[in-house]
Amino acid sequence: MHPKFPWTKVILYLTYNDQPSGVYWSQVTDVVAHLNTLGGPQVRLVALVSARDYFGIRRKIRAHSPYAWVLPMVPQMKRWRSNAILVKAVCRLLRPSGMIARGALAAWMALRARDKGLLKKVCFDARGAYAAEWEEYRIIDDDALIAQFREVEQEVLDRSDLRIAVSNALVEHWRERYSYAQQEHVVIPCTLGRAHYWEPSAVEARREALGFVPKDVVLVYSGSTAGWQSFALLEGLLRPVLEAQPRTKVLFLCPPDPAIDKLAKDHLGRVLTTWVPPAEVPAVLQACDVALLVREDTITNRVASPTKFAEYLACGLPVIISESIGDFSAVVRMEGIGSVHAEGVPLPVLERPTTGERDHCRAYALTHFTKEVYDPDYRKVLERMS
Repeated sequence: MHPKFPWTKVILYLTYNDQPSGVYWSQVTDVVAHLNTLGGPQVRLVALVSARDYFGIRRKIRAHSPYAWVLPMVPQMKRWRSNAILVKAVCRLLRPSGMIARGALAAWMALRARDKGLLKKVCFDARGAYAAEWEEYRIIDDDALIAQFREVEQEVLDRSDLRIAVSNALVEHWRERYSYAQQEHVVIPCTLGRAHYWEPSAVEARREALGFVPKDVVLVYSGSTAGWQSFALLEGLLRPVLEAQPRTKVLFLCPPDPAIDKLAKDHLGRVLTTWVPPAEVPAVLQACDVALLVREDTITNRVASPTKFAEYLACGLPVIISESIGDFSAVVRMEGIGSVHAEGVPLPVLERPTTGERDHCRAYALTHFTKEVYDPDYRKVLERMS
């Protein structure tokens, strides 16, 4: 046992079936590292990961969280409940006082360990509306598995000792769908990871390296191509802009997607796609002008706290955001850090933001989305779990 983690003073942070990615680094390993700066019991990451490329995944996670326990999970999602055995075994070895569990399935496993007396407290770290997300986007095409989620989500909401919600909209969803009536929760949105703590510099040089000239107005999308990202909707928004505003270009920092390919084919040289390591994303974003956070109106999106929102702002980018994206659409409207897009309404003529506008966006991000801003809430979690 490492001396920083004495047997009687440890809280575990459990993740299940999360892949290493920029989001995992900023919202898991960076959070664990930050919690360990606040005093009190130490927090250790326990990651149950796919057995496929297990050693590669373990190496990546340990590079960001050196004392993490990275274990191969029981194969096949339909057997997810069997992983509770692994969680209990870890608890018998490490004897934690409490467990912060990321997601409904991880929280269900943590509750089984609590039921056996292997820990005292469980915090459900809710990153979204799980049952709604599986129902709306069929994360796995298995009706029997999808049907389990409402019951699981209901249980972990009812039985956890504390809950972390990424938005006030998510708490309202709990109240409406599950009759959640408790007050034992904190709201902590997706905050900035360590990769975004830097000072802006050399914007024009980076633009030139990407092939942009000063007159170009560069719109950027950064993230995954998951269903909730609404690429068909995004294509419908961008096509009229590209046709009517010849100075606009669009950069996609994401894996290939048929909707992007079609847009690029119709607008040669003005729709670009690339993929860079997470640590390089801020420098690329900084060289762009306007960020895109356009999604369809679903429960998944109404309660969301998109990681990219804070990252875009930290890079000095005003955000074009859809209506009813978690708590953020109202923030954009009130704070003047972008514009709220109503579906079916064309975008106005776009311009490059001024230095003052960029500074305002960055200042808002650093004031509202650093982990330090939420230290009182993080300390509440540590106190309850210890």
